[in-house]
Amino acid sequence: MDLPFELLTAGYCTAKQHHALHKSEKKLIRFYATYGLWKHPERGYILFDTGYTRRYHVETSTFPSNLYNKVTKVFIEEEEEAVAVLGEKGIRPEEIKYIIVSHFHADHVGGLLDFPQATVVCTSEAYQYAIKKKGFNGVRQGYLFGLLPRGIGDNVQFIDFNTPVRTDPILGPLADPFSDGSILICALPGHARGQIGALFNSNDREVFLASDSAWLEESYQEYTLPHPIVRILCDSWKEFKSTLKKVHDYHRAHPDTIIVPCHSNKARLRYDSQGTKKIWT
Repeated sequence: MDLPFELLTAGYCTAKQHHALHKSEKKLIRFYATYGLWKHPERGYILFDTGYTRRYHVETSTFPSNLYNKVTKVFIEEEEEAVAVLGEKGIRPEEIKYIIVSHFHADHVGGLLDFPQATVVCTSEAYQYAIKKKGFNGVRQGYLFGLLPRGIGDNVQFIDFNTPVRTDPILGPLADPFSDGSILICALPGHARGQIGALFNSNDREVFLASDSAWLEESYQEYTLPHPIVRILCDSWKEFKSTLKKVHDYHRAHPDTIIVPCHSNKARLRYDSQGTKKIWT
């Protein structure tokens, strides 16, 4: 199945390039909070993550959450939020039927509260971990509990890797949340507990949304690890390295697949201003 797809952004944070690519330049760069939009012929509109919203600044205005804001400077305007961008496209919040959450860090779930009728699709591991991350314990690992909808557990669909639709020799078990092969989900552990990525076909090309397994193209293309300082932010440094190696190996085995690191400016610019004409190179 070939799905119409758009890669969009909702804000960005800034950090040093050499934090993402060890021994590269120490210049400050933007890490865009990308999210994906599919139009499924039966399931309707589906999001992959949501990016930032201005709620980030509300949630990080008091201690201990303000420590998050001191480390991660976020820039987001009202018109850049997913709900506003989708509204400009004529898509109402209630038309978003599903949101696949790669993991529950603030830059990926900032807009969940804007789509209260959507079913959240994620791993049970990621969900159970996130709902327990409050206060300083959450902030230290990139979680802001206030961004999660109240009663989120009543509208969650868990990814089942125990009965995969198939097993990729590199990525491992692939789950099929919509039982039609349109979007396949793989596990990408290491950066965050229960992190996942998505594989699908769009415009006659396979696309791999690699989430935070890689931050920049050079990360997976050359298997370049980030600065050791990011170890303190990882759920598991060992799994992070193993997952990045898998993405690197998948790129080598499938050079025509479009791999999208979630914070890449290059990926963001591969779409025209309307986000409709694919100009991947």
